[in-house]
Amino acid sequence: MESFYIRVEKVDEAGYRAALQGLAHNKKQETEKMSVVAKKLATLDGGHNKFLESMILWLDVRAPRYWWQEADTFRLSSKQSESTMHTLTAELQAVDMNDAARVENFITENFEPNSCSPETLKWIHEAAQQKDIIEIKKKLPEGFLQTRMWCMSYKTLRNLILQRRTHRLPHWKEFIRQTLELVDHPELLPGLTHEKKS
Repeated sequence: MESFYIRVEKVDEAGYRAALQGLAHNKKQETEKMSVVAKKLATLDGGHNKFLESMILWLDVRAPRYWWQEADTFRLSSKQSESTMHTLTAELQAVDMNDAARVENFITENFEPNSCSPETLKWIHEAAQQKDIIEIKKKLPEGFLQTRMWCMSYKTLRNLILQRRTHRLPHWKEFIRQTLELVDHPELLPGLTHEKKS
């Protein structure tokens, strides 16, 4: 069993044809011929690959709170998340703390492996029963899994990959790996390994 958790699902992707059309205006060529040009320009930062800003990707990502803190540094994107307070409080209030199997199942579904013990869940459960939002926040482990819709451009994704593909937190490599398997145009993005100059 992995000691960390992250799951990425693509919800939607748009803008490829529009980005190529904009690129065609710049090059005074037909849109149909721009895919080859786009592939060459994608690796040229400093404004040459600004067409990537027109390509938008929506990802549904489930990851622990401590990873989301790092993901929030990428500001040229938007995120919509499930409500920790409304959703978690209601779910916690429904947990029968005397049913060990149900407690373990709740922990497995809502926390990264080894990040929440039954004792910790009991403390959070007590705060939920009292509807004490501040105490829930204080006691919620960083391994709590939260799902967010993350919307970003290919340009933002490119920068993210370049900055995080060698990061020591393994979630980043796994996020990049899963995302590259899902996108429609991985040829416009760097891979997990460093690009070689020819």
